Amino acid sequence: MISAGDMPETVDVDQSPDGFMFSHKGFSIFEILIALFLMAVAIAPMINAFSPAVISTGEEEKMVVFTNQARFTLNRVSNLPFATLNANQADPVNLETLFGSSAEAAKETFSFRGASYTPQVAIASGGGAGLLELSARAGDIALKTLKAEF
Repeated sequence: MISAGDMPETVDVDQSPDGFMFSHKGFSIFEILIALFLMAVAIAPMINAFSPAVISTGEEEKMVVFTNQARFTLNRVSNLPFATLNANQADPVNLETLFGSSAEAAKETFSFRGASYTPQVAIASGGGAGLLELSARAGDIALKTLKAEF
C-alpha cells in the first residue's frame, strides 16, 4: 500500500487540446540573461570575422563601377571620327566640345553612393603620324587605348 509520504510531488500540469502536456513553470529572467550572454559570446567573433570581407567587397564594388564607367567613356570616345579626336587633343578634354553638346557630355556623368562623378578624358599624340592615345580616368581607375587613322 502507498502512503501519502510515498506520493510524488505534484506539478501544476495542463493538457493541451492536442494531447501534449505542458507546465506553467517557465524560464527565469536569470536563465534568459545567461542564454543571451552565451549567444553574444558566440556571435561576436563571427561578426569580427566577416567585417573585413564586407569592407573589401565595398571597395571591389567601387573598383568595378569605376572601371566599367571608364571603359564606357573610352569606347564612346574611340568611336568618334579620327579628325574630331585629332582636333580636340588636350588633357583633360572638354567633353561638350568633343561630343558636340552638353546633353551628350552629360551621358558620361554617373552616380555612386550619392556622389556624382564625370570621367576625365585625355587625347594625346600616339607617337607616330596617324596615331592618337586616348585615356579615360574615373576616380583611381585609368584606361588607355590607341586610335589609328585609317
